[in-house]
Amino acid sequence: MEELNLKKVVTDLNNKKLAAIQNIEATLDTVCAETMLSLQIAQLLTTTENGSIGDTYGTHPAMIERLAEIAIPKFGVSPNKKISMFQSNPIYSLLQDILHADMISTRQSDDLPSISEDLKHSSKVIRGNAYPEQTAAKIRKIQGKFDSWFEAQVGISPNRVVDITSALVPRIEELYSNEMDHIHKNAESYQNQFIEYKNQATRGKKEQDFIDSFQSEEAAYIYGCIEYINLEICHKWPAELTELALLPAVTIKEADAFKSLFAVGKHNISQVEHIQRKPFYQLLDGRLLFGDISNAYDVIFDELEAIAKSDNKFFSNQYQKYKSKWLELRAYEHLCQIFPKSDVYQSLCYPDPDKINAEAEMDLAVKWGPFLLVVEAKSKQFRFEGRVGDVGRLRTDIVRNIQDGFEQSLRAKRYIASSNECHFKEKKTGKLLSFKSDDVKKIFPISITFNHLADVATRLHQLGDLNLFTDKDYPFSICESDFELLTKSNLTPDAFLYYIQRRIELFSDKREWMGDELDLFSAYLDTRLLSDNLTFGEEQDFTTMYFSNYSDQFDELMAFERGEYPTKPNIKLNLLPDTTQLFETLKDYDSDSARWIAFALLALSDSLLNKITQALLNIGLDSLNSGFRTMTFVENDTVVVLVGTKIHSFDDLRSHMANKALLEKYRYKANKCIVVGIKYCAGNPIKLFNTADYIEFKWVHDESIEQVLASIPKANIMKKIGRNEICFCGSGRKFKKCCINRIQ
Repeated sequence: MEELNLKKVVTDLNNKKLAAIQNIEATLDTVCAETMLSLQIAQLLTTTENGSIGDTYGTHPAMIERLAEIAIPKFGVSPNKKISMFQSNPIYSLLQDILHADMISTRQSDDLPSISEDLKHSSKVIRGNAYPEQTAAKIRKIQGKFDSWFEAQVGISPNRVVDITSALVPRIEELYSNEMDHIHKNAESYQNQFIEYKNQATRGKKEQDFIDSFQSEEAAYIYGCIEYINLEICHKWPAELTELALLPAVTIKEADAFKSLFAVGKHNISQVEHIQRKPFYQLLDGRLLFGDISNAYDVIFDELEAIAKSDNKFFSNQYQKYKSKWLELRAYEHLCQIFPKSDVYQSLCYPDPDKINAEAEMDLAVKWGPFLLVVEAKSKQFRFEGRVGDVGRLRTDIVRNIQDGFEQSLRAKRYIASSNECHFKEKKTGKLLSFKSDDVKKIFPISITFNHLADVATRLHQLGDLNLFTDKDYPFSICESDFELLTKSNLTPDAFLYYIQRRIELFSDKREWMGDELDLFSAYLDTRLLSDNLTFGEEQDFTTMYFSNYSDQFDELMAFERGEYPTKPNIKLNLLPDTTQLFETLKDYDSDSARWIAFALLALSDSLLNKITQALLNIGLDSLNSGFRTMTFVENDTVVVLVGTKIHSFDDLRSHMANKALLEKYRYKANKCIVVGIKYCAGNPIKLFNTADYIEFKWVHDESIEQVLASIPKANIMKKIGRNEICFCGSGRKFKKCCINRIQ
């Protein structure tokens, strides 16, 4: 029954789509299709001051493309360039009907693996692999290095392509800014007319019809805005490339080359399979419109790369080698933004564990305390065809960008596992990375890709249908553009490492954690992606969590860097103010043990971290005179033990901590234990704590420890203790200031 209902929904949507296309075509038979396309783009890409125009769900670029497909064949059919709001407004809802049908029918149209079906579905709407300036910079830095070669091949250089594309945006902004006063005046004339008619004691038919048409001052104002866009601005919206404010001016040869490569018009629309791969729309007089600048830069890069690939010798010997080196250098620079430069290594060689007397290579490595990052940078293509249903290309591109790098990382892990002492050497400098294998507690394989990979990186556990990662062992994969943005936050090494840990752990979670890299990272900064930190209300039984709009702070950051936003957002890990003292104290020690403990503490909920901090701040120093004071906290498979003393030596404190950690870990059958010690010395400022340790191993039954636990008398609490009563432990402090957290 459900299947029949779904088929009916799809059929109904497709019928609405066909009707919508017919209605738009009928309208374009009576008004100028070029003008309609221009004014719809002008409306969809701008927001009026009073508000109702705007792209809340990110669908406007796709809607513009749908209209372009219908409108371009109608160019020249009708000369009527005066289009009223009543003719243009219905187009919006009709385009929504078309888009909805495309999105639903995509999921039902092919017998595809789930990941491929989802990518094809998302490709209907999602545009832009990175922020426009990021992709523009890649074109300049990589393809721009070969300007002369490209100009000889196609008549225009990559840098000039970026110059032209970049000039189109400020041209539109300037046009809109210059016309703003006229827009407001036209809008205010309708608003004032509405107010005047509304205040009249008696109204004629003309006045009442006006009031009935708009219903409110705001609606009248918006109508005035849109009317001016329809009648005036839309005719100025298309751009003649040779008239752009560029020095030197764009030549006719460059303009023709640009249009030939990236534009679609009535002359070639029949040859275009995917309209989003032609992001500029050419009018009959040669002027251009565009819908989405991020997608435009993606298409430009891909098209130029396809041109490079047509010359195999140039592509293999020059272009691809340079692109690979550029990516490796960028990855190195990003890692140095997070870790000390002395801890980051690039282009390493080491003994191949799989071949006798042979060397293996690794792109990058980071050794930070007990952590090792094994990093591979992959600059292979991620082809559009793979996103829209070509399963073979999709699988090949995932293998080349993630799987191959992961296999190389596993080879490095095999070498470390087979050697007591490991030696890696930078090929260029001879700089050595040497360590004992036992000193490395955690190895993270990382794949840094050139392309965004359409969120595949956050869904590696769904690639089983493609026969990839079937052993359920995963790397951390991230594209260069997203990695760059991560480094623009206030990201510490321990926080970054725990983000990697959580991202990999999510692949094995029984629940689905959905979202792109920036949304998941932003959610991590807010909650560390811990269930205990997330609030879901009373309903806890859920199977999927989807994170969206978390990354708005990165939109603000990029807007700030463009000069469009007044204040730089402070993007950092969200910790309670007192809790930060835990991590600041560990930084002061700057040892392998301190780094490992900081990493382990990040796995604890905000609630527990706050309890630990408050306990350390209020452990009751007056009560430490009699010996050791201990407090124990438990969460999931981790026990945290706090031990304080005022009279015992530091060595005695350390010995007591070790015994107590083992005992409490066993008592609660935990796998992990963090033990923190405080040694109060008169006359010296009190640190939050003086020493700490971490132990981790699986719990097993131990009869000797059972006997010790049995010999320890249990607390005999005869009645419920009030919050303001003296604590039962003998500290002399009130219960709420002493052991309440431990007991609760």
